[in-house]
Amino acid sequence: MKQSAMVLIALTPLSCWAASAEEEALQQQLDLLRQQLIQQNQALHQLQARLEAVKTSKTTGTAVATGAVAGTAASVPQNEATRRTPEAGRSTEDLMIEQHNVFDRAWVLDFGLSYQHYNRKDLALRGFLALDAIFLGEINLDRVRSDQWVADLVTRYTLNDRWQLELAVPYMLRSTNYQTTGKENSSRDFEEQSVTDGGLGDLSMAVYYRVLAEDEDWPDLVWNIRAKAPTGKDPYGIEVDTSESGNLITPKELATGNGLWQLSTGFSLVKTLDPAILFANLNYGHSLKGDFDDISYQPGNQPGSIQIGDWYEYGLGVAFALNERFSLSFNINQRITLESEQGAEGFPMEKVTGSDANAASFGMGATWAMTDKLSMAVNWSAGLTTDAPDYNIGIRFPYRF
Repeated sequence: MKQSAMVLIALTPLSCWAASAEEEALQQQLDLLRQQLIQQNQALHQLQARLEAVKTSKTTGTAVATGAVAGTAASVPQNEATRRTPEAGRSTEDLMIEQHNVFDRAWVLDFGLSYQHYNRKDLALRGFLALDAIFLGEINLDRVRSDQWVADLVTRYTLNDRWQLELAVPYMLRSTNYQTTGKENSSRDFEEQSVTDGGLGDLSMAVYYRVLAEDEDWPDLVWNIRAKAPTGKDPYGIEVDTSESGNLITPKELATGNGLWQLSTGFSLVKTLDPAILFANLNYGHSLKGDFDDISYQPGNQPGSIQIGDWYEYGLGVAFALNERFSLSFNINQRITLESEQGAEGFPMEKVTGSDANAASFGMGATWAMTDKLSMAVNWSAGLTTDAPDYNIGIRFPYRF
């Protein structure tokens, strides 16, 4: 009995020591789990904050890059952390510059070069149709081919997140080939003449006001007003050359402007529906009446007034940002011009028959962010109506300061 009692007394301290060690181990595990829970909560809050930043950045059409959560930055090598990475959302910003406006850049300098081609054939029949099959009379076929190159420099200065100013300076080079046949009712007699000319075009100045900033329910809406000054060579009173046969009359010079002050206003809007970007614009233009020393078809001494018809134009398109530096866009544009008016000095203004126009085109474009500040935008369009250019090709290089 005494021996068993002594054994029991010896085991009692050992059991107490084991229970204390187990309690300490459980407490350590509990502290570790609490620490892990705190870290997970911190990572959750950071991810939630970045999600809110991405939603907010949609007001400017740009995406915010997702950063690493706490605890992982230390595992990134120093050279990787300091390496310069492309700006997120640049392809979206380039699209906005091409089709709309960007108000988060203080100054943008945009150089562009475009080429347009026209090919027109006019068949004039003066006579009558005998036996419903034989035409008796005069046949005249005219063909005009025109190539036009325009180099322009556009600068935009942003006053704040609502107002922006723009100035565009174009230089134009034109080459036109005139062809005619049908001299003395013959389909074999053929004449042609080419004219090449160039010079400063009409300067334009614009003011943009941001009416609405894009959010989840509303698109980005910008109102604009533009004034175009008659700094180019006007088409009135230009001397002409007449061929020996008198069948072909061509101008000695080619106009680089219309000679009139023009005012226009309209709206443009953009809505981001990831991954697509929808854009549209609607504009109205009016020309002021101008007085000229000679408005006759053949130069003489016929002073008078000219007023080009008002016009309405719209554009619709969709774009896709394929990645942070490259995007594609598709668009359709149409411009309807009303008839112009002219009047000799001392006589009332009269409408010019056939001076109205309907020019519609379908186009596509691509933008590429070459560097952090320089981008390249290529555009191509094909005419859908006879008044539109047969095709148009353009390239632009916007540079952000």
